[in-house]
Amino acid sequence: MNRLLLILILTFSFQSLTKADDIRDFEIEGMSIGDSLLDFFSIVEIKENYSGSQYPNKEFVLYYFTRMHNFKLYEGVTIAVKANDKNYFIYDIGGSIYFPNNFNKCLDKMKNIEKELRQIFSNVEVYSGENLHPYDKSGKTRQVYTTYHFDSGDNSQIVCLDWSKELEKEGHIDELNLTIGLKEYANFVSTRAFN
Repeated sequence: MNRLLLILILTFSFQSLTKADDIRDFEIEGMSIGDSLLDFFSIVEIKENYSGSQYPNKEFVLYYFTRMHNFKLYEGVTIAVKANDKNYFIYDIGGSIYFPNNFNKCLDKMKNIEKELRQIFSNVEVYSGENLHPYDKSGKTRQVYTTYHFDSGDNSQIVCLDWSKELEKEGHIDELNLTIGLKEYANFVSTRAFN
């Protein structure tokens, strides 16, 4: 009887650990993958926050919500939904924290978040690196990143952006972005977004 009880306890413990690696279990400002934007914002608010930065391929559209009264951690949240989806199903969500002229502080915050995510994301492939940001054609903007790939193909990413002095003069601010997204959206960004 004791052995059966131990087996049941271990089984349920491992099930809860497995569920922790489903990207849909994580939230940014209370929102998660699979939710509808309509559960959080009115149609008017959604349309007012249509992002000025869109992909050439309009399969997905972006909404950018900034300094909303209910946001507790992030200064801005970017959400990707399929174009013409009247349910506004969330495929990708990212939270941004800004670090004006303080890229080192961004990196410190990134390290803290990485430590937390490594404890939460137990069964994922992790890739880290640094490269130049493709938006800046001068090649002076760099980004430091860590990406978490789930078995499902879904992913999460933390990026610190160190914008060039020229782009900072145009209004860009060094920032940390934490995103969670579905495989379908990641495939779109990597293969079709700029077509």
